[in-house]
Amino acid sequence: MKLSSIFSTGPVAIGASLLGLAALAAAPGAAQSVSGRAYGAYVKTLLVSQPQSPLSVLPAISSPDGELATANADVLSVPDALSSDFVNTSTSGAISDAEAGAQSTASVADVSILDGLITAKELIANVTSSRSGSGAVSSANGSSFEDLTVAGVQLTVGDGTIAPNTRMSLPGVGYVVLNEERRTGDDVTSTGIVVNLIHVVLTDPLTGARTGDIIVGSASSSATF
Repeated sequence: MKLSSIFSTGPVAIGASLLGLAALAAAPGAAQSVSGRAYGAYVKTLLVSQPQSPLSVLPAISSPDGELATANADVLSVPDALSSDFVNTSTSGAISDAEAGAQSTASVADVSILDGLITAKELIANVTSSRSGSGAVSSANGSSFEDLTVAGVQLTVGDGTIAPNTRMSLPGVGYVVLNEERRTGDDVTSTGIVVNLIHVVLTDPLTGARTGDIIVGSASSSATF
């Protein structure tokens, strides 16, 4: 079974994924490793801070059944920075002698950043990384923005996608990077991806110096052989 076939391209279907992971990971291979991480929001400004929360981190793979971590929160609220309703994060992974893979997902509902400067009905960050005999690959398929509005401009109607690393100015505030994407690895023996759906960079309006960061909807994964 190819590892790519057991990972969904949308939000994680936990039960189905674990069945595939269990089949795949029948013989753990010490030369391989996978990692995964997902969180709903992170805030650090001059006045307030919020660690990565709710945070899911893939445990060390130590059983033939693969591993899974999940976390959720009914509400996330940081005064003058962000608010959201239900947040769910998960990350799962498995290793066999020939293949390795991980998947991470973060979903955040009813997002409001900086008192409504940026809003979205729902954000879903979904990433996968896999390594098999045919090479190494990472993907952000399944990531989406529902009813995203930035500074009064509606960018998606219903579910939609935004080009990776789309940057928009926020006058008097700083700027925002939408669908921020960073990739690692050589795509032969290793691969990795980090996606932050909304990353607001706060700057001093006079000096331009960076004064803070707000990240909402983050997921990462990697696989090496």
